[in-house]
Amino acid sequence: MRSSAWLSFVLACSAAEAQVSPYTGRPVLPPDSSGHYRLLIGGHFHGESTNASGFPAATILAGIDAMNRTGANALLSTGDLFMEPDRDSARYVTSFFTKLELALFNAPGNHDLEGDAYNHLPVAPQLLHMGRDRILLLDTERDDSRILGDQLQMLAALATDADAGRLGRVFIVSHRPVWAEEDPRYSPLFEGNTRSLAGTNYASEVLPILQRIARNGNVYWISGSMAGKAPASIFFQPQPGGITYIQCAVRDELRDALLVADVSPLAVEWSAMSLTGMPMQDVTTYDAEWWASHKGVQETFHWRRIPYLVRKNLGYPAFWYGAATAILLMLLVFILWRRSGGKGKAERNGSATSPTGLRQ
Repeated sequence: MRSSAWLSFVLACSAAEAQVSPYTGRPVLPPDSSGHYRLLIGGHFHGESTNASGFPAATILAGIDAMNRTGANALLSTGDLFMEPDRDSARYVTSFFTKLELALFNAPGNHDLEGDAYNHLPVAPQLLHMGRDRILLLDTERDDSRILGDQLQMLAALATDADAGRLGRVFIVSHRPVWAEEDPRYSPLFEGNTRSLAGTNYASEVLPILQRIARNGNVYWISGSMAGKAPASIFFQPQPGGITYIQCAVRDELRDALLVADVSPLAVEWSAMSLTGMPMQDVTTYDAEWWASHKGVQETFHWRRIPYLVRKNLGYPAFWYGAATAILLMLLVFILWRRSGGKGKAERNGSATSPTGLRQ
């Protein structure tokens, strides 16, 4: 009991320090006098994975004013805020962070952890307090989709608070949809996204904790790794027992949209905010059935893009690393083959020579 109380105290202190955005310097706005607050949610703000500009997606930059007008208490990023943090951080400051009037928090994705630029920022888990509700940002890269150590302990502490009646809703933000990786209903929908090599502990350890929390208040797990063929920026799938699985991310496409949660003491109203002016359906439309029926629509290939694609790939260091590795492997195979072939030839020549040294 004492250890649980101490952990809750430590979490509360951590939350107090984490209520200011490390990116914009803006504080999280508390709920208003009626208990209402608004969350703006999105991810993959660098846009397409081929973006080499060093800036956020064009749809994000074009949507800054619209984001500010929402007056959201916080903007939650579901990861891959940057493409290459060391290269892009300074450009993000001038083009995005200094113009954004919201408190931005990011659940790190695989791209965010490359290089050194991210190292000085607060590490997950981060806990934000919104009245009785909690927002928990997790790092699903750290243990390859497994929720372990202090991250699992923080979830357990929230469950203890829920059991004691001290907790309302919980919004969990992560990059990887760990809830989908081993679920045959959802895993095929996000084929090609970042996922574990050795499996997750979601069903065995995490889900039972979420079910404890959900007995007293709804749980929303919001992720952002959807891969490049996603038919929409939003996935929204309620589960039995008060748990809802959500994905939200942009790709610098016409379909780009952010998710809006208007939270009051009695309910959460979800809506979508298009970043391009495209019409949006009700958020609940974008469930597993909708995704399954819209998945697999292939983009038309334009042959005129071939020169651009060649130049783009030649500009990636990873291409040259791969090419150098392939050349070294081919050279090694060739050397081994020559040695093996030379030895075999010598043996054949020796067998064809008489004891006197003359050929038979």
